[in-house]
Amino acid sequence: MIPGYVSLLNQLLAFTPPDHVERVKFEEARSKLQELSVVIYEQTSDSESMSKTLSIEKMISGGCHVLFDTNQHFVRQGMLRLAAVTSKNTARKDVKIGPKHCFLFTNHMLITERTGEQLSVNKEYGLVALNHCILIEEFSEEDTVDKSHQEVGFRMTLLDSSPDPKTITLVAECPRDKVSWTVDIGQCIENLQSETSSHSCYGRSSLTNDPRSDPRLFADGASIKYSLRMNSGQTPKVRYASLDKLLERLMDARFLGVEYLNTFLLTYRCFTDGHTVLGYIINTYYDALAKLPDNGVPESPSYLPKNNIFEKQSPPPRHSLTSIGSESVFMAAKYYSEVAMRVFNVIKSWISKYYQDFVSDPSLHQRLMIFLDQVASNESNMTQCGRKAVNIIHRSLALQEASSAAYPIEDIYNHYFNKSGDYSCLSNLVVDCEVMAQQLTILEHWALTEIAPNEFLDKSWVKDKERAPHICSIMQRCDKMSNMVASEVLSGETASTRAKTITRWINVATLCKKYNNFASLLQVVAGLTFSAIQRLKYTWCIVPQEIKSELNSLKEVVSVANRFKNMKAEIKRCDPPCVPYVGVYLADLISIEEGVQNLNSNGLINFAKMRMLAHTILEIRLYQQTYYDLKVVPDVIKHILVNCSNALCEDKIFERSYTLEPRNQRSPAIEHGASCA
Repeated sequence: MIPGYVSLLNQLLAFTPPDHVERVKFEEARSKLQELSVVIYEQTSDSESMSKTLSIEKMISGGCHVLFDTNQHFVRQGMLRLAAVTSKNTARKDVKIGPKHCFLFTNHMLITERTGEQLSVNKEYGLVALNHCILIEEFSEEDTVDKSHQEVGFRMTLLDSSPDPKTITLVAECPRDKVSWTVDIGQCIENLQSETSSHSCYGRSSLTNDPRSDPRLFADGASIKYSLRMNSGQTPKVRYASLDKLLERLMDARFLGVEYLNTFLLTYRCFTDGHTVLGYIINTYYDALAKLPDNGVPESPSYLPKNNIFEKQSPPPRHSLTSIGSESVFMAAKYYSEVAMRVFNVIKSWISKYYQDFVSDPSLHQRLMIFLDQVASNESNMTQCGRKAVNIIHRSLALQEASSAAYPIEDIYNHYFNKSGDYSCLSNLVVDCEVMAQQLTILEHWALTEIAPNEFLDKSWVKDKERAPHICSIMQRCDKMSNMVASEVLSGETASTRAKTITRWINVATLCKKYNNFASLLQVVAGLTFSAIQRLKYTWCIVPQEIKSELNSLKEVVSVANRFKNMKAEIKRCDPPCVPYVGVYLADLISIEEGVQNLNSNGLINFAKMRMLAHTILEIRLYQQTYYDLKVVPDVIKHILVNCSNALCEDKIFERSYTLEPRNQRSPAIEHGASCA
């Protein structure tokens, strides 16, 4: 309700003269409502995260005590295949290999197996404490591992109190899915390791191991403001801040957090540009490098863009080895190592999640490659971990540049969608309902994965459709798919044929719900509830009552009441993979954009709003990154796209409907002389 009031006040202010006696009161009311909406949203967000965690705990047979930690937040879930569990380089034969439901939290990872509605966790390897874990993203040449796992597999070594550490080998659906998992797991591990390490290398010996215990780190200042509440012992969140402060926190290891990093990388486009962010990352690396003693550090310049031309800048001055003691040398080396790993992890996260930034700006991509080449050539100061990190970044770049479509249907889509013509294709009555539901699910999930994150920002699908081509394409096809369903119903010359088509599409819609494909579910239901279809009373009287009851229950799921409240609840209850209806989230994003300003009255960036946007968009990203294990049937995909492109327009649908069943028609012979009362 509050965003609606804010939107109303915005409209009032748009027509209120600057010197009007009530304008100041309107502005004050809007400001207070915006503040209140942020507070309510943050409380709701925290409670939703806790509810999600508790719902997972309830599904686990025997419960899971670690999920009651209020400082732990849900990150992602999905399917991974457990390929092996080894001890002392010997594979355990008592381990059940196969697909597992995996849940990643900021402190732990759960590897579970589903039995009916319950999940079971293996006591030996199912609960992974990330602060006692080593992530191995790439297999060495000496590893005896299945070659098919090289590009999609990764390992986690559990460093528990056992004298015999276990190593888990997990396999993702595709290389991009592997990168998504390893990046998120790596962020959580980095965050936990930083919290438990000493902070003395920052010159703040008075700080304890946990940064949350020092309130000085979270004191309000002229250029940064924190959230008003500090409940449950959680680290205070940035509410407003200048760009410099946001960049500073991005690279400061004392403020590591998965939520902050994900929010910043997703929303920085709202208040700055990629070159500014990359420039700060590069300068942070060279500032740390400059603190090392002069022991062969190369004179590698940093590169700063100016008018799209890369200009050399001299590196910062370095310390002489004789001017500092051995302890200072150790601390400088430790500081450099931590900063370098932070730099590499941020870049890796940026590439794996938002590679489109580098595709759309070739100069940004060139600048990143120059920096990585400089770092790789600096053999004197590169640690083994640093070299591995740079190699992984290069491989991530190569992976993103290569074709990484999970479903090979792009060529079919581009060839047949929106291309009218006389195509010979399958009849709907011939295609099995299960196959149709599967192919609709593949088609919609592929379209969902094509949406770049920046398309969801700044209402681009409304303001500038060229900035959101994939969202606009989905919304356009949604209407066409509904028209296709209605057109196929009306293609029947007899009421009996039309009733069979209606029954078939209701069965398809039910199966779409089974596959968590809410996009196609909405499209099919919308097509069947067109007034031009609903008015066909002599057709509907032949449809079995149980089928009509099923349609009514599906209509409840996709109801637009309370901004798709029922559909949101169904989506939150389901296990990915899932294809949500994008319009559900677009309505929420519009409310946030119109209800909360990007800057406060002092010109500080409203980072609380960025968190609100990121919370919604990252939920979509979770479904984008979790793929279906379904087989593409090209002929059926082609059939769907052709019929979709050739569907009747709304006017023609009504015209055909009145032709088949004219107004005031009296009990016509429906079939074999039968009549419908």
